[in-house]
Amino acid sequence: MLAAPGLVGPVFAHPALSTADWNRAGFEAKTAAEAIRYLGSGSVVASRDILIEMQDVIENGARTRIEVTSRIPNTQALSIVTDRNPYPLAATFHFANGAEPYVSTLIKVAESGTIRVIVSADGRLHVATRDVKTTIGGCG
Repeated sequence: MLAAPGLVGPVFAHPALSTADWNRAGFEAKTAAEAIRYLGSGSVVASRDILIEMQDVIENGARTRIEVTSRIPNTQALSIVTDRNPYPLAATFHFANGAEPYVSTLIKVAESGTIRVIVSADGRLHVATRDVKTTIGGCG
């Protein structure tokens, strides 16, 4: 899922990163708090500069479209965490200098709950949340 070759993509697809560089511990985490801990150090600050576009009521949790835009200057990475999934860290995208921090992708949302988008910029973590309800493909 690349917006432009080499500029943005899942961490394992970025040409400057090897599979040894991907956040294995984060993607294997069993809780949202644990997954977020593996995204960076320090506290996570709420931000209104992260825009999350998705449905409030998800008819099919197995394939849920989410679009995210970060308006935080110097955004370096963006991660999507689904609190109630068996493996909460759904995706991480890295952005090269000058790349627009925008992502449109499909994720699984196993159960109704909170979607968190964590943005890494200038060594700080920022978060925006969205509560969603899943009616099919989960316990809704």
